Amino acid sequence: MSLSKMSSFVIYGPAFLHLCSGKILALGKTVMPGEEIIIPKGKSIPIEVLEDSLIEINLGSNACIKEIPDPIPLCWKEAIEKIIKNDLPIKVMVIGDTDSGKTTFSVYLANIAFQYGMRVAVIDLDPGQAEISLPTTIGYGFLNNTIISMDKIPLNDAIFIGTTTPSDAPMKMIISAKKLVNDALNNNADIVIINTCGWVNGVYAREYKCSLIQIISPDFIIAIQKGNELEHIIRNFENVIRITSSSASRIRSKEERKEKRENAYSKYFANSKERIIDLKSTKIICSYYTYGNTLSKELLEKLSKELCLKILYGETDGKFLFLVTEDEPNIMNKEKICDELITIKKGSEKGIIVGLYKNNRKFLGLGIISEINYEERKMKIITPVSDDISLIQVGNLKLNEKYCEVFKYARAPF
Repeated sequence: MSLSKMSSFVIYGPAFLHLCSGKILALGKTVMPGEEIIIPKGKSIPIEVLEDSLIEINLGSNACIKEIPDPIPLCWKEAIEKIIKNDLPIKVMVIGDTDSGKTTFSVYLANIAFQYGMRVAVIDLDPGQAEISLPTTIGYGFLNNTIISMDKIPLNDAIFIGTTTPSDAPMKMIISAKKLVNDALNNNADIVIINTCGWVNGVYAREYKCSLIQIISPDFIIAIQKGNELEHIIRNFENVIRITSSSASRIRSKEERKEKRENAYSKYFANSKERIIDLKSTKIICSYYTYGNTLSKELLEKLSKELCLKILYGETDGKFLFLVTEDEPNIMNKEKICDELITIKKGSEKGIIVGLYKNNRKFLGLGIISEINYEERKMKIITPVSDDISLIQVGNLKLNEKYCEVFKYARAPF
């Protein structure tokens, strides 16, 4: 396929492009003859043709290539020019609704900044569509070259959130985001690009985004909007640059987003092994289990009779009561038993996702619980991680054996 100089296109994936001759620009990255571009399903890439070029392109199902004038809006280029001129280090927060082009802009800005000789850090604050790290986490990395997509940025560190939805854990998100920004700056970043999630509608979204802005104090807020949908968040903040969405942006359904996560799980856990973790020596957080005193056999029998339920294991600290049952628990009037009653059927912990850490709280990776021996405090997990594990953080999401998301807990599952 021949491309004329000064023309511009958007390629909607899944697609594969090989540049035979000429020169093109993809999100600010110069592509030379012999180089290739892979556009995954659900993604799109704007192409600017710098010289008459010849490409080979293979289009997958529902993929296409469209000639579009100015796929990179002028307002994007003007915004980046203003950012680049600022004193270092620079913190840039990118906000916008779902599928508004936040990631596309972040990649474009990262490439331009890298070409200016800056040490560029990109932070991915979307645990549901994580590109730099894994689903259920947020993470960051430094560019070591120009990139086509954010998943090409090598991971420097990540933090386990335990869910794919920031609204499930806004406080954890804010604290973790601040830590990642500080880490990036401590690692000599000249510019930190903070790519946020698409949660912008409603009072809780406003509280979350405003709190995030206040705690991070970005030098620039890039607000990508089609109308005025972000004004309830950004109106009274300074250094806001309002820009429009790119015509290259592609709308993805919830099903496509879920499929992308599940593909990421499958790829990540492909070469996993089962490990037995001793919870007497390995710490566990975001859980009730191991935080109370173990109930005696006599007390378990007494509670079993009172609740008409076979109780296999239990703990209490005087405020909460954690019980492991043989059958599905269905306890009425829980408030009469204790301040907080947590029950789980033995075996239902299988499939719950966990985050794994080193001694220094360095993120190692993900695991999936396969079984817990509550009495002996032994946990079996499936994970590709081979390093020593010092800390396990329990998540709120459950996967089945095919790594499909099947259930999300509103609170700590056990």
